[in-house]
Amino acid sequence: MPAEAAALSFAILGRPFAARNVSEPLAAWLREGWEFADQVAAPHPFAIAVEGAAAAPPDAAVTWTEQEIAVPGRVLRFRNAGPLWRMGDERAGLRLELGDTAARLALWGEGRGDVSELRHGLYVALTEALRASGLVPLHAAVAARDGECVAWLGASGAGKSTTLLYAAAAGWRAIAEDLCWLEPESLRVHGWDRGVRCLPGTLERLFPGLDASRPGPDGKRVVAYDRLRAAEPRAGVLTRLALLRRVAGGESHLEPALVRDAVKALWEATGVPLATRSRDRAATVIGRLGRLPAMRLVVGDDPPSLTGAWPGQPGEG
Repeated sequence: MPAEAAALSFAILGRPFAARNVSEPLAAWLREGWEFADQVAAPHPFAIAVEGAAAAPPDAAVTWTEQEIAVPGRVLRFRNAGPLWRMGDERAGLRLELGDTAARLALWGEGRGDVSELRHGLYVALTEALRASGLVPLHAAVAARDGECVAWLGASGAGKSTTLLYAAAAGWRAIAEDLCWLEPESLRVHGWDRGVRCLPGTLERLFPGLDASRPGPDGKRVVAYDRLRAAEPRAGVLTRLALLRRVAGGESHLEPALVRDAVKALWEATGVPLATRSRDRAATVIGRLGRLPAMRLVVGDDPPSLTGAWPGQPGEG
């Protein structure tokens, strides 16, 4: 348990969240990544609790299986036994226990060893807790206009940030640049990031009128959403998908997308859950999202195409 322990509580899309006996730096990290007061939802009974501990909690004799989760720059190694997951060792680590109505996380040895790895693991565990509560993460750039809400899907470097900034400049309402939480029944998405991250030089070259509010931890520059006149709450119901493909030296354009390509991009955007039940829910949600109108957006050297003829819809402009 840290010498200067902190406690905090707030709601994550209606789900009660509380942390006790954590350090002030970790409390600040939790607020930055998980407390979005503008994103409101109906009260939900699933509760999430994080507890700092002086030592690793004991577990009954169980048979553990190894499970690896890839995160940017590293691979995290979890051990799983039924509803339990553990990461780390006796010096520093975490333990996640998933129930039907709650998720409990124990965290010990904070400040020892690789703190960044422990926080990566905590991020995965909290994501899994929200999956267990019924939500699905979606790594995508999302914007809305005239009743339409489009998710642009693609790997890092495919053009999500640039496309979102062009959309905002064209009058679209920015919802997210990288991460949303999706409510499966309604297909409503809630933006879950603090701003649009850009590579150094992108703003000066393409958007000279925009200023980055602060540098990001990954070396990118961050444009806060209030600079884009994004309305609160940053939320909307998904109606269309666009699969991004960057092509240097060409012109931006829309072209047809195969359903199988949309499904593949959606699996990549939702990530790999820890629990079988979460994987089953993700498969169901992706099946629904895969039936939305979808196109491929080829991002060239000019502003990307944001409108055009979509399946089942008339051409725009």
